Amino acid sequence: MILPPRLFTLFAILPLAFALPSPARPSPDVARSSSSLSRPVPVVIWHGLGDRYDAAGLLSLKQDLESRSELENIFVHIVKIGLDGAADQKATFFGNANSHIELACEQLSALPEIMDRDLNPSGKFDAIGFSQGGQLLRGVVERCGGKGGLNVRNLITLGSQHLGISALPPCPPNSSIFSPCRLMHLSLVHSSIYSSYAQNNIIPAQYFRNYNDEVELAKYLNGSSFLRDINNERIEDLESSTISEPRNETYNDNFKRLNKLVLLRFSHDQTVVPSTSAHFTLPANSNSTTPPLPGSYDALPLKDLPLYQKDYIGLRSIDERGDLVRGVCKGVHMQIGKKCWESVVAFLGERGERGPEEAILDEEEYHEEHSLVFQL
Repeated sequence: MILPPRLFTLFAILPLAFALPSPARPSPDVARSSSSLSRPVPVVIWHGLGDRYDAAGLLSLKQDLESRSELENIFVHIVKIGLDGAADQKATFFGNANSHIELACEQLSALPEIMDRDLNPSGKFDAIGFSQGGQLLRGVVERCGGKGGLNVRNLITLGSQHLGISALPPCPPNSSIFSPCRLMHLSLVHSSIYSSYAQNNIIPAQYFRNYNDEVELAKYLNGSSFLRDINNERIEDLESSTISEPRNETYNDNFKRLNKLVLLRFSHDQTVVPSTSAHFTLPANSNSTTPPLPGSYDALPLKDLPLYQKDYIGLRSIDERGDLVRGVCKGVHMQIGKKCWESVVAFLGERGERGPEEAILDEEEYHEEHSLVFQL
């Protein structure tokens, strides 16, 4: 991660004193219950490729949420895969996405601030996924939600690869040949994307999906170990309308339980190819292996995609009831400006239940001087 200046000035919040109408002092149990009722819905953050849970930028976002008066007493958790920051960063490149999701579900299920109804009366939490953290959190929703499971209220993703990538993300300039990113690229020189090794050990390979080549798409449907599953995609005989295996209806049911699905893309994203993936769609007419020109965006309508038409995961259901929100953050991949971040915050706390009353982002406005840039 590039260590940035502060995202924006954090204002000190002064405690408020309330006069009690009764001279009787409440018992500790009553006081705890009263305090718990005022707590906002907790927030879970999962970062992207090349980042780590203890990075300065992520911690500044966590601190910002905890310092806001409208989110007083909020609990914010950053998903941690790995014993320390270095191991967590390495795990964004190497590992098994399915195992990471299982570990995250266990981690979140063990947090009393999320699961204890005294500490979290809502029984829910809001999830913010940065880049690949977005589709991993979607996996948490689909696989670990439902009755008695983890209850995600709003899922907010920024620059995520929901319909996969058709080109591997580039490594930061001047990075060492021994950096995790360079080692990831070298590993795939001797192993194909859909090999057993790649599909069990290289995270970006597990959401690779070259839609623009029928042969490669067939390889994806036959070999993908992660994205194909959470997208409920199956090999289908178009003439007979039969599929190779049943779709997972639990994924569909759990995903539709979301209150809001917020998909944010970056206007000048050349890291995610195709950048349309962040909006859960595909380019209308472009080469999937070529980064888009800065600012270009020509996407197929959602309604043209089989995943939407046949409602594989409940995306159409969420959209038809008016709870799918798609917006644009002006900038390159993971360039989070103040306006972009405020659009995320608009779906947290008390107002998160209904979401903002106005459009969350105006693509023409951009506060570049107050932006946080993540490496990948």
